[in-house]
Amino acid sequence: MRISGIEALSIAKKICRKDGFTPRKMEFSSLFGVSKMIDQGLVAYMPNPNSFTGEDVVEIFCHGNPIIVELLIDRCVELGARLARAGEFSRRAVLNNKLSLLQAEALNKLIHCRSVEGIKWANQGLQGEIDKGLAPVEELLLDICAELEARLDYPQEGLGYVEDLELCQKLQKIASDCRQSAQTWRAGKIRLNGAQVAILGPVNAGKSSLFNHLVGKQRALVSNIPGTTRDVIEKSILIDGLEICFLDTAGARTDTQDPLEKKGIQLGIEMAKEVDLGLLLLPLHSPAAETITYLKEQLAGIDTITVGTHLDKVENNSIRTDINISNHTGEGIDQLKKIIRNKMGEISTNAEKWIVLSQRQHELLLSISSHCERAGNALQGDFGPAIAAEEVTQALERMAELSGKDAREAILDRLFSTFCIGK
Repeated sequence: MRISGIEALSIAKKICRKDGFTPRKMEFSSLFGVSKMIDQGLVAYMPNPNSFTGEDVVEIFCHGNPIIVELLIDRCVELGARLARAGEFSRRAVLNNKLSLLQAEALNKLIHCRSVEGIKWANQGLQGEIDKGLAPVEELLLDICAELEARLDYPQEGLGYVEDLELCQKLQKIASDCRQSAQTWRAGKIRLNGAQVAILGPVNAGKSSLFNHLVGKQRALVSNIPGTTRDVIEKSILIDGLEICFLDTAGARTDTQDPLEKKGIQLGIEMAKEVDLGLLLLPLHSPAAETITYLKEQLAGIDTITVGTHLDKVENNSIRTDINISNHTGEGIDQLKKIIRNKMGEISTNAEKWIVLSQRQHELLLSISSHCERAGNALQGDFGPAIAAEEVTQALERMAELSGKDAREAILDRLFSTFCIGK
């Protein structure tokens, strides 16, 4: 339990019935309610400003029984504390300059990321690598803005120390770097949030059997009766350090008259349109060409792997697929797992400093890139330094919003609402 604020120490004294604590030292103590002892635990007091939030902070380590935790929380509230809002401790750390907004986002990703590599990326952000990467860009933009403003304020003084061509080259370099960094978001999203893979195909193509093989246990019912799967079944597993959520969808067919089955088929297709990869199952012994064509049309734009199933039922296969498997014998399934993992891991980045950790960062970096490009075009074209200076100013405003120097209340509310309670 963490208590932060000007009354944190006084509340801790009353709970522990002690006169004080040695700063930054873990101390054993009994923990009391109004009249009786609730538990025994460890207490650490961190006075401001050398604490996570920058305020007085007390952390209490008790036994994990939910009843004990609830009793201690109730006692804290009785003594004047209130429950923290989602992300409030991290928010206070940002407001007290203990963390940058970019570091706070990295902390949230570190808590929730779904791959080993994602943990590494989030740790880089938490250590300030994104801030370090942005600092020289911001300084260069400030220099360019000062140069352009000087030309506008003192047009007769000949204060232009930097040639237009050099300014345009610098602006283009910033635009290119920011765009390249923004493009790491696709790779980052999979490594931070995990991947989603949908299994689709005609009825009795072996989707549920493959789903059970992939997740390592029977989670979906298997039957020869068409339309057994009517809802989307999900299960996440870890493959080579990356969490992948598999979705088993209802078998597709165009001749069903069952309204519930029709809804299940459409639900699976709609959910598959939002995944990172689709496994399109094609039964080798009974190809359903019309259904496969329909599914490919519905999934246009989604990366797919065509998987031939029921390999054990055919002797000479002439149908073109990416891989063939047998759910009965297990042939090809381990290879399919490797293909899926490679597909999810083939998106790489050459960025050494910036690893984009959120959609917000992605959009702001693209905005900075666009403003710099427009500034360079204005300087080379007919609009001149006035428009260029305005575009550079807007790029600096987006940069301030990115780092949190100009973060408004609504932005902070939206960001920290995604944090867990008590962080």
